[in-house]
Amino acid sequence: MDQIRQVELEGTVPPWGITTISGFIQSALSRAERAGGDLPAAFHVSFCPWGERNAVSHNLGALADVFDARYRLVHFTSCGRPFLVAILIGDDAAGRQQKAMRYLPWSEHYRATRDGDCVTLHFVGEVQDVDAPEALAQRSLQQLFA
Repeated sequence: MDQIRQVELEGTVPPWGITTISGFIQSALSRAERAGGDLPAAFHVSFCPWGERNAVSHNLGALADVFDARYRLVHFTSCGRPFLVAILIGDDAAGRQQKAMRYLPWSEHYRATRDGDCVTLHFVGEVQDVDAPEALAQRSLQQLFA
């Protein structure tokens, strides 16, 4: 398959999102292809800062069946900030992406189509904060250090 050379966006993406970092998406999708094989003509993709993903580790068990290991990676921005990049393929990809949206804070989600060397990302939605369990919300730094 052709190497990804162009990424186009459709919809109103979050101003704080990963799409504002030049070259990140093209680089991440190309790396996913090298590691997992050619991306299909239609897929879904989700991006979440790795630190935010770690902050909700109490909910990650619910995501165990969502991601395809071939297309799940941690990819770094040019300034060294790690992001979870999860590409979802198959007939149930949209449903699995909706499940991921319930658990990944500060994440953004897209439906993607590929035509040759161009990938078009259609904005699905963003998640800022997810609901933290009451016990987690009540912790203070002093309690954590104790």
